[in-house]
Amino acid sequence: MDIISRYGLHLCWLCFCCLSTTSEGQVQVVAPMSRVHAVAGGDVILPCFLKPTMNAASHTVEWLRPDLKPKEAHCYRDHRDSEEDQNPSYKRRTSLFKEELKNGNVSLKLTGVTLSDAGNYTCFIPTVSRTQRPVVQLLVGPGSLPVLSIEGTKGSGLVLRCESEGWYPEPELEWFDNNGAILPATGPTETETDTEGFYTVRRNVTIQQTDNNWFTCRVQQQNITRTKQIRIPDDVFPKSCQSYWTAGLCLAVGAAVGAAVAAPMGHVVGYRRAKRQWMTVPLKGNSSGELN
Repeated sequence: MDIISRYGLHLCWLCFCCLSTTSEGQVQVVAPMSRVHAVAGGDVILPCFLKPTMNAASHTVEWLRPDLKPKEAHCYRDHRDSEEDQNPSYKRRTSLFKEELKNGNVSLKLTGVTLSDAGNYTCFIPTVSRTQRPVVQLLVGPGSLPVLSIEGTKGSGLVLRCESEGWYPEPELEWFDNNGAILPATGPTETETDTEGFYTVRRNVTIQQTDNNWFTCRVQQQNITRTKQIRIPDDVFPKSCQSYWTAGLCLAVGAAVGAAVAAPMGHVVGYRRAKRQWMTVPLKGNSSGELN
């Protein structure tokens, strides 16, 4: 009984060792990020690796868009890129990191991203595993041109707003005058995110009238820049007594208003003074008690 128990225990240990070796020795195709953001016009990397690390230079690497025909976004075979079955929309826009293949890095770089590039991408290495096909979802934001608007007045100036949407990560937003100097914002940049994680940014600035009234809003993130200019007509700015003619007009209006206010006040004061004198006159009466 003791021999059988020892034999059984030894058999279990051997099985455990075999299973552990198989599990640890199996190469896995891993996509560490299931969702990747990009902005139209920029570049993006879709990550995929072999774990544990092994040299992938001699393997076939395919990146597929299952919803397209042909579905090959990129194919690496026989130590070189193959465009034979590649979807035309990806021509000359995809590449692998050749120097990193020896480290198991089979990530795809996509340049000049367009809105139509959004979708699910499959990392497939048939010479390693025909069943492991991790999926990376690419989300593409427009990184829209800034929308400029006049929000109102503030003192002798105007409040301008700049807004842009569809960014990731959060971009920088700045206002500039015609000389390229940064204009101070009236408050912090407002940000919000949509359901896909893209940012909308907006910022207000108060401007004063200049010799040409040109102003620029710039939204920038990494190597992507969107700019928009606006020219404000002179007659849109709040009017003030700045010229001799308008100054004279303002003085005339002020004098007229002052006179209009002073006239009734003088009448009231005069009436009160006369009334006070009438009440101080001594009263005299005759013998019958009537007032003289």
